[in-house]
Amino acid sequence: MSRRLVNLTLDTLEDLPRPCRVCVYWELDPVAAQRACAAGDPGLEKEAWVSQTLLEWGSCGKLAYVDGMPALRDVRAAGICASIDGIPTSPVSPDAAMLMTASVVPPFAGAA
Repeated sequence: MSRRLVNLTLDTLEDLPRPCRVCVYWELDPVAAQRACAAGDPGLEKEAWVSQTLLEWGSCGKLAYVDGMPALRDVRAAGICASIDGIPTSPVSPDAAMLMTASVVPPFAGAA
């Protein structure tokens, strides 16, 4: 069984599960997220956010592959996330990274 860990980039964005690829909850403020969803392509906004984050901050997540298939993902960033300001415990500090989401792809859940 081969395993590899890669950065989340525009090249690996397509390997995120579809619900994550089109979710902009963290990336946009609530009004902008609602507009993106109403316009029908929040995935385009997600791609723009990943691109901006790569330019300003670096990679905003990791993907783990098992035998060439995406098995795990995490997405994190700092002040680039519009929704973080709405969380009572934020900001922790200007240089802190916050884990926004992480999950194991269902076929790999429970695997050792």
